[in-house]
Amino acid sequence: MRQMTLRDIPDEIEMVARNEASKQGVSLNKAFLTLLRKGTLQTIAQSPAVDNNRESRFSRFCGVWTNEEAVEFDTNLSEQRKIDNEAWQ
Repeated sequence: MRQMTLRDIPDEIEMVARNEASKQGVSLNKAFLTLLRKGTLQTIAQSPAVDNNRESRFSRFCGVWTNEEAVEFDTNLSEQRKIDNEAWQ
């Protein structure tokens, strides 16, 4: 397990961590980890970037096509994939 040193922790955050440690009867280190885990999981859960739906995983980068747009794209792409045998002779 890795170690990390934090500096310049704001007083209000230290107070919350110390209160949590006292309330739970754990070390200050465990209290910080608990609070960090809770905050991180909450942030991840609220993030629009986290999307477990495979179909829309990259939609924020590519946009979302209608069915007609997808068919048109596939049709155009198939035209580009045709091999001109005369050009390759």
